[in-house]
Amino acid sequence: MKQLLVIFLMSALVLSGCATLNKNECLTANWYQIGYEDGARGFPDTRIGSHREACAKHGISPDFRAYLDGHEEGVIRFCTAQNGFAQGKNGYQYAGICPPSLEGRFLDGYDAGRQIYTVTSAIRSAESEQRQNEAKMSALEQEIISKKQVMFAAETSVEDRYRLDGELSSMQQDLGGLEQRNRQLLVDLAQAQAQLRVLEEKYAYF
Repeated sequence: MKQLLVIFLMSALVLSGCATLNKNECLTANWYQIGYEDGARGFPDTRIGSHREACAKHGISPDFRAYLDGHEEGVIRFCTAQNGFAQGKNGYQYAGICPPSLEGRFLDGYDAGRQIYTVTSAIRSAESEQRQNEAKMSALEQEIISKKQVMFAAETSVEDRYRLDGELSSMQQDLGGLEQRNRQLLVDLAQAQAQLRVLEEKYAYF
């Protein structure tokens, strides 16, 4: 089976990508170690295609067998429940690298970590929206003050005052909408932060 995989990789590895190894690294490459490190970092074994392309520029070909042997060992290190939790929590996108014998335990941790990642991302998104709304509100408040000053200036015509009154009405509505949205965001944030505390306590054993 491994022989077939080697043949497949040698014939199909024409994928392009940025150089993963420089000339000196290609010349001194320990392909078992490179495979191990790639596996331990969660890269699929097809990553050797990028290594092959990088080293081909220097007239060097990878040792496919050594790389795959190292990759298998690296995957064993990667596919643990604890690492699955850490990877899921950091937003890692799992692409099925773990063999069936290890995948179940990895996914137990990964799914738990993804739950925390999802809630954490929602908190960050809400906080970001809240900050943006506050900036918009501040700008609107300043613009409203300026328009009111113009509206009530002695030299402003009646026609312009009607126009400014309509603009101010629209801006006040926009300001009210932003204030309402930020009040809802405060509620959402409180709920998400409470959910995060529950999840962190629930999965504290990872």
